[in-house]
Formats: sequence, C-alpha cells, structure tokens
Amino acid sequence: MKAFSVYEPDEGGGGRLMSCYRPPVPPPPALDDVWTAVEHATEAVGAFDRALSAFPLPGTVGRLFARLDAVHSSGAEGATTTFTDLMEFQSSLRRAPDLWDATQVAACADAYETLLDSSSDLKGYILHIHRRLFERASDPHAAATAGQWKRHANRTTDPDAPNGMFFYTRPASVAAALDEWERFTLDTGGPELVRQALSHWMFEHIHPVGDGNGRVGRLLLPLILRRKSATANACCFIGEAVHGNKDLYVEALKRGRITGDLTHWTRLLLSFAAWNAERNLSRLDRMAEISERWRDATSRFRSHSLVHRLVPWALTKPMFTVRDALAGIGAGTFASMNTAVGRLEHLGLIEPVEHPGRERLFMAPEVIDLFDTARNTIRSP
Repeated sequence: MKAFSVYEPDEGGGGRLMSCYRPPVPPPPALDDVWTAVEHATEAVGAFDRALSAFPLPGTVGRLFARLDAVHSSGAEGATTTFTDLMEFQSSLRRAPDLWDATQVAACADAYETLLDSSSDLKGYILHIHRRLFERASDPHAAATAGQWKRHANRTTDPDAPNGMFFYTRPASVAAALDEWERFTLDTGGPELVRQALSHWMFEHIHPVGDGNGRVGRLLLPLILRRKSATANACCFIGEAVHGNKDLYVEALKRGRITGDLTHWTRLLLSFAAWNAERNLSRLDRMAEISERWRDATSRFRSHSLVHRLVPWALTKPMFTVRDALAGIGAGTFASMNTAVGRLEHLGLIEPVEHPGRERLFMAPEVIDLFDTARNTIRSP
C-alpha cells in the first residue's frame, strides 16, 4: 500500500512548502468482496435506464432528473437552491431567493445537456463544466479562471493531517495525473460501475480545478457511463445520495486514501448509485401515472388543439409562463397558448403561483411534489 502515501512538495504563497497528495491509479477490490453491491447497482441502474428509454415523454432525463441531481449535488456543497427554486429560476421570470446560487445549480444542469453528445475528451468535459459553473461569478478571479486548471494547490480540512489541512494534487502534477486518470477511466475490464467508482475516487483526489470539483466529478459519472455505452441514457446519478450522506462520502474517500483498500469506498458508491436509481425509477413510475391521467383529462379536446402539445411539454417543465410555453413548443400565438394554459388550469392540472408581476407563473403541483424533496411549496415573493 506504499503507493497510497505519495506526497509531492509544492511551494505556496509566502514561501510555504506544502505536501500535496498524488493519487495512484486505484487497484480494484476483490470482486468477491463487492459482488453483492455490484449486482444490486447494476440491476437498479439498468432498470432505471431501460425505463427511461421506454418512457414516451422526450427530454425527461435532462429536464427533470439531471436538474434534480444538480440541485442535490450542489446542495452537498452548501447550495440552498431547491428543485422548486430551480424551476422558477429557469422560467422567463428568472426569479430565485439566491440568484447566484441558482445560477450555479442551473449551470450544472445545463452542462449536462450540452455534453450529452459531445465528442470532446474527458479533460474537455471537466473544463466545460467548470466554465459553466463560474463564468458568471461575481468574484472577478473566479470568473477569469473559469474553465482553467487550478493554479494553486487546493485543500480541505482534515484533523488527522499535519496542521489540520489536506492538500490535493499540486498544480504542476495535474496534467500527468489526469492523463493517468483518463486512461484508467476509458479502459475496459471488470464491471464498469466498479471502474467508474474507482475513477471517481481518483478524480476527487486530483481536484484539478480551483473550485467545484465535487460537482464536476459527480456529473462526469453518468456522462462517462453513457459515453462508454454502459448505459443508454446518462442516468447513473449519485447527487441525492451524496447530499443526504456527505459525511459517509467524505470519510470513505479518506479511508481509501489512508488504507489503500478501496473495498469500502466501492461498496458505498455502488450503494449510492443503486439507491438513487431505485428512487428515480419510483419517480418515473409515478410520472407515467400522472401523464396518463393528464392525457385522459384532455382527451375531449379536438385532436389539433394546442393542449395536446402543451401536456407533454408541461410535464417535463413543471413551472412555466405562457411565454415559456410559446418558446418551448414553438407553435401557436400568445393568445392561443394562453387559452391552452387556461384549459389545463381549469382542469386542475396546473395552478397559478402568486407573483407580484404582470406575467403569471404556473406550476404542475404533482410533478413539483414528486421531485422537490426539500420543500413542496413556493416561497412567497
């Protein structure tokens, strides 16, 4: 286990010499020790993936599940934006309790959609996500370095480390460390979920950008699995599980680093993937029920009615204005869309949200309740 104790010197500001961790390519745990977790995660993620492929509403993964993951992955780092807040912020009103916080969460979700069909290498993925997260930062330094590799050694508190601080890979070694990480990540052999769990551990210890590494690393997981055709959809999310168990996540990262045994880490990350997938499959089943009920409720309208185009769109955009619907669907006039929205409101499928402005905001409460685990009501303006 000697390789797990590789530290390299880096001279920080003021002439301080810091000892920075250089993670090795992680050795896989014995399959017998993790097989139960592998089977559970493979079955759960696979079931969710297949259900998404068969689900009739286009855009469901990106518009709902990726946004939910962005909320929770950001929440694990201290963000306060809820799913409801994000939906409201991404309406034409652009309103949120904390605009900068919501901007970062939205950027994380938008990066997911942008990279779905990207042919960039994995380093390009990293810098794209980081740029999205920080290019609009109010801090001039954060904005100027968005989409760039770190220039200074980053750190985190660790009571067991010298001076109570643990330093990630030094900037001078980031390029070489990422080369090793990318080769390992894209290699084949063994269960793919195990490989990506180990890849995530390695990435988290390189910490290649100045800030946002946790969000970047967790977003890479579903994208890489889809890129390698391990899943048909980029749907292996872990943000919600990490948000609820951040202490276990951080402790397992550290335990692997100290002991050189990644069995516990692998089991934990696979359990996160399985739990998240099962929870999301339950949401998807509920979405199917809601969708069927909406279709039944609107079946009396003429076949060419704009209502029939509004229904599937609104189910995956559960908070919107008439202007949003007009732009999103790309059909009708403001008057005809306003009429269609009014019909859904009359049927009780959507309801207006109190808002001080002239433009009304509507929500689909059943869908919001399904995805917003933090809060099921709209904040008062």
